[in-house]
Amino acid sequence: MDPLQLLVTNDFLRVLDLVGVFVMGVAAGAIASRLNFDAVGFAVIGIVAGLGGGLVRDLILDYGTPAAFDGPWYLACALAGAMFTFLIHADGPWWRRLVTVLDIAAMGLWAATGTAKSLGYGLDVLPAILLGVTSAVGGGVIRDVLVGRIPQIFGGGPLYATGALVTAVMTWLVLALGLPSPTVLIAVAAGSLLAGIAAWRRWSLPAHQEWQVTLSATQLKRLVRRTRKDERERVALETGAIPVVDVEHDDLAEDSAAEDRDAHYFEERVFPEAEALPGTIEHEQRHGRDPGTAAAR
Repeated sequence: MDPLQLLVTNDFLRVLDLVGVFVMGVAAGAIASRLNFDAVGFAVIGIVAGLGGGLVRDLILDYGTPAAFDGPWYLACALAGAMFTFLIHADGPWWRRLVTVLDIAAMGLWAATGTAKSLGYGLDVLPAILLGVTSAVGGGVIRDVLVGRIPQIFGGGPLYATGALVTAVMTWLVLALGLPSPTVLIAVAAGSLLAGIAAWRRWSLPAHQEWQVTLSATQLKRLVRRTRKDERERVALETGAIPVVDVEHDDLAEDSAAEDRDAHYFEERVFPEAEALPGTIEHEQRHGRDPGTAAAR
């Protein structure tokens, strides 16, 4: 038995697949309830959300009759999930957590099934992985587009599509390496676990603005100046050297080049009219005071 046959024929996995369709119908019904849809709206959005990804996959593969229409069970589960929310107001933290866990488990299974089917029908690796991810998240994307909102997988939400991608890549590895068919369940578990932890810890991928440079030209110049100044100070500290000063542009260049023997010479050079400044030696002598006494004051 190859991994695809295991995913399709195993009774437990098939039940989990149908539960996932039901849960997607319930989640879509919750959106329809908030938007005040009627019964037809509930039914349509439930079918699209629960079966949309698989329909896209089977139509691209030219699979014949899509699996969603090959028997009554898939349609029945999608409609049952939507009608459940239409008739019963199911809300609360525990209910939302249960729906999230079942939804994530179904997502992992759908990603593995879609990838295995795509590879079995002769697709190359990258298209097969893409179609596997589409199988897992396509229904949610179509649902969000129908209700006029940006699909959640495009940003701001948990790593749902990333978990599907991990499962799809690992499924390809299982098939490429010829590992035993039950190993594909490890791929399902790995992607589902990543998506579950991301939902719990509220992980998300970086958004576009987090990678943008938002500094203005003035701010960027200040940043460059500050960085160069810090670098000169670091070099001076490590080498013990005094940074080179440009006489034409630096006000302190004259002080660094002057040869003042004491404070008196410094005052004469910096303050040409030092006798007019209180506290200087010239000022105290001009007023007949003892410079030592003034200094003591």
